[in-house]
Parts: sequence; C-alpha cells; structure tokens
Amino acid sequence: MKRRLKLFIIALCTVLLFTACGQQSSYGFSVTFLDVGQGDSALISCDGQYMLIDGGPASAGDTVYDYLRDNGIDHLNILAISHIHDDHIGGIERALSYASTEDIVLCNTDKYSLSASDESDNDGETFAKVEQQLSVNDAKIVVPNKGAKYKLGSAEVEVVDVGDDLSKNESLVLLVTYGQTTFLFTGDIEHNMEERICEDKNDNFPVTLLKVSHHGSDTSTSIRFLRMLEPKYAVISVGSNNRYNHPSEQTLSRLDQADVKVYRTDKDGNITVRSNGTDLDIQTSK
Repeated sequence: MKRRLKLFIIALCTVLLFTACGQQSSYGFSVTFLDVGQGDSALISCDGQYMLIDGGPASAGDTVYDYLRDNGIDHLNILAISHIHDDHIGGIERALSYASTEDIVLCNTDKYSLSASDESDNDGETFAKVEQQLSVNDAKIVVPNKGAKYKLGSAEVEVVDVGDDLSKNESLVLLVTYGQTTFLFTGDIEHNMEERICEDKNDNFPVTLLKVSHHGSDTSTSIRFLRMLEPKYAVISVGSNNRYNHPSEQTLSRLDQADVKVYRTDKDGNITVRSNGTDLDIQTSK
C-alpha cells in the first residue's frame, strides 16, 4: 500500500512538472517595450524571428544595442520605422551596428528634406545616419502599401495605414497578430489619423493591446478610437519628468474610463508581454 502511494505521488509530481513546463514554454511570442526615455522602441520575438519597431532617441542607442547584444539578436527579420522623428530613430544607427543584417526595412517614407522653417531640426541628419548604416548592412527602406502583410514566424504583421504626411506626425501603423491576440503599434499618430482608421474599419477593430500614440499626448487616443479598439491593455512609452508633461491627464482619464490596464515605461521600466495565442503574461523590470 505504501509503495503504491509512493508511486502515485511520484507520478503526480511528474505530471505536474511536465504541465508546468508545457505552460511555461507555450508562450511562443513576446514583445518588449524598452525603457528608452522620451521615445519609442519595441522588440518582438516569435519562433526565433525578430522585429524591431523604432529605436528611441540617440541617447538610448546603447540601451537598444545592449538589449540586442545581451539576447544574441544580431539579425532582424523586420525593422519597422514608424516615422522619422529623432525620438523614434535616433537609437537605430547604434542598434544596427550589432544587429547588422535586416531582411525587411519598413518606413512611411524613404526620403526626408528639411524646410526653411525646420533648420534647427535634426531629424533629417539623424535619418541620413540611419540610411548610411542600412547601406553598410546592405539593406534598403521599403515604403509599404496599406494592407500589406508580412510573416514573423507564426505571427502576422499588417500595415493598417502608412501615414505619409510628415507634417502631422503621421506614422506607419502596424497590427501584429499572434493567435487570437493582437497588438496595435501607432507611432505618433494624432486625431486626424485615428479618425481615418476609424472610418476605414467602420469603427470595428478590437485589439488586445494598444501602444498608446505620441507618448500619451492629448492630441491622440480619442474616445472614438478607444471605443473602436476596446483594448484590454495599453503601453505608454514615455520619459520620466519629460518637458512635454506626457502622458496628459486627459489621455490617462480616457484610458481609465475605457477600463484599460495601463503600463508606462517611466514607471515600469522594460515591459515584456508574452502571448500563448490566447492569453497575455506581462512582466515589468521595475
């Protein structure tokens, strides 16, 4: 009797162990929102393939580089540049000196010129550095069409909108789908693009997680946009005590009213979201 009980306990422990291991390894997809200060950068991993969306400001170049190096990611299947503002592309040059091969490079434009009124702006200079590093890596920017789709392992990346009006913070908007979970990356889009997407989607476009646009600025994340998306979670990539007072209280209030669980890089550090195709597991570094 005792021997049978002992064998039963061993068998039960073995089953529980394998079940726990199976649950742990079932998360085949992850996205890490890097704490790059006042800027945006996110790394997606799926089935051993990698996608970097933006690279934060130049001051965060080492942060992105170190994350890629520490995880042995020297090849990007997709590099997506939401738009060519310094707080989104400044760190890319440094990052690409480690991740030195890219299969696909997406951006909402492949050219940039400063107007007379923008002489103090360094976006164009930063973009030229990124282009030079891409040239060294034998890669070239592609401006995708709206609706274009790309594979990242078993995940799918869809171009929701290209956003080619650079004067209005228009950005490449990407929907990443893994199983039944969806992630919307919005760059710095403002209400005008949100309205356009609402019209295109007939106000019916639910997502699991929203990367809040423009660091939580009041010029984005409208009530209509939130009602259409119905996100369960939202991530705001923002610098601590930034001079723009991002995120705005109005945006935070709208997210709260929509019953969205909000994570912020200034408070939570790196935010890693794992998906098993149905559920999300969210871990923070702070």
